[in-house]
Amino acid sequence: MPTRRAFLASGLAAASPAADPPRYRNFFGDLHNHNVIGYAQGSLERSFDIARNHLDFFAFTPHSHWHDIKSYENNIEDKWLNGFAVVRDRWKEVLAAARKYEVPGRFVTMTGYEWHSTSVGDYHVVFPDLDAELTHYNDVRELQAFVKRRRAIMIPHHPSNRRGHRGADPSKWDRQASPVLEMFSEWGNAEHDRAPFPYARHTEGGRWTRNTMQYFLAQGHRFGIVASTDDHLGYPGGYRQGLAVVKAPELSRAAVMDALRERRCYAVSGDRIYLDFTLNGHTMGREIPYAREREIRVEVRGRDQVDRVEVLKNNRVIHRDFPMDRQPGPQSWNKPLLVRFEYGWGPWPVLGMGRTADWLFEARVDGGRLKGYQTCFLPGPLEESRRDRILSSDERRLKVQSFTALRQQVDDVSQKAVVLEIEGTPETKLTIACEQPSRAAVTQTLRELVESGEALFTGEFPKESALLHRAVFADHYETAFTTRDTGDGRAADFYYVRVVQANGQHAWSSPIWVERI
Repeated sequence: MPTRRAFLASGLAAASPAADPPRYRNFFGDLHNHNVIGYAQGSLERSFDIARNHLDFFAFTPHSHWHDIKSYENNIEDKWLNGFAVVRDRWKEVLAAARKYEVPGRFVTMTGYEWHSTSVGDYHVVFPDLDAELTHYNDVRELQAFVKRRRAIMIPHHPSNRRGHRGADPSKWDRQASPVLEMFSEWGNAEHDRAPFPYARHTEGGRWTRNTMQYFLAQGHRFGIVASTDDHLGYPGGYRQGLAVVKAPELSRAAVMDALRERRCYAVSGDRIYLDFTLNGHTMGREIPYAREREIRVEVRGRDQVDRVEVLKNNRVIHRDFPMDRQPGPQSWNKPLLVRFEYGWGPWPVLGMGRTADWLFEARVDGGRLKGYQTCFLPGPLEESRRDRILSSDERRLKVQSFTALRQQVDDVSQKAVVLEIEGTPETKLTIACEQPSRAAVTQTLRELVESGEALFTGEFPKESALLHRAVFADHYETAFTTRDTGDGRAADFYYVRVVQANGQHAWSSPIWVERI
């Protein structure tokens, strides 16, 4: 029976025998998310319900304190101050929900909160247990001391704001308290100031060069890389908003925290891309002694065609691999194919028809096997009573309940999706049969889907529609390679890996540092 766990958490083996044993699996989660407890939207119960349905781990981090808040136009500071009061009043509910929804070995809940600062940047604090204290420190050094006493971590986020405007101040970072940086979220991508996913959704200005990830690394700062949503609609793990991936031997709170402290983690923008990266056998996040000869091994498994995999040294690309350029052959049918079913095109609000569409559909495989799936559920629209759910699955069928509407969306994208991993032959048939929003179906063989995608229409224009995307061979979504580099020993070097899929989704590894002689 295919499961989300089997498809999403079956980690990659290490690329070679090395200093770090090949014992890690990849787990996907959200370490930074908001709801109505604070000044965002969506109920507490809805947040945990959604997270448990499609994530491995989740930290709800309500807004709690802003030590240097001022008086602003239209008294908008009241929004934050009132939200902080709600968090204080309902903190016990937050802790109770974390205990209620945890499923040992299957879904890890974590507790924490967000600390605002105009002067030194925002952090969210994540605790190693479910007995988190709600604190209100007015100085970052005091907060760091508390975090270290509690064996918690504090993660700087949306770092690329201008310093002094809630942008990160790395001179105040404490590596023990803040081992990782949240470099991607619904704010955008902080890798560098010309990167995809620009800062475009908030009132502060765009990416300030001196506060980008690459600039920090070039200045000698050392940190691991994560992403998380920073979503304000109470939707943990929303697609296109970022996820944290930890490499851990098991799914437990202690293992997730250890991976973050040791920087065994990476960031994805949306699709749950598997990434393994070692240098002389050492796992991402490590600082290793000087070695002149450096063997770099990379393994990637995307959820769409992988356009390129790049190895960067000191922020410059030194090697590129292009899986999309490979020519499939008869042997390509020996591995599963990926087929993305994307749904949710429909009436634009400008037509006065900005309705919410309920979807109920089944994906059926005939003459093959459904090995697994990935969900791509967007955070909007905010609908308290509606849910995106996998209702059932086995080796032949996947039944999905969902909803779509073109409102409250990131970048005006309303389409949600499931990615199906199918073992079969050219004659294997895939059927998508909808019951809602109306009865409609489309059937294609894998041979046909290798040649072209196919649309599904639930009625005449402007009724909702969907698309079975062109199938992807493993030749194009998987790659593994070794490359070598030589150091001169005059300065410490850092390396990281960037994965870019054809659909624009990214992954970024934590760096590995090689010390100078």
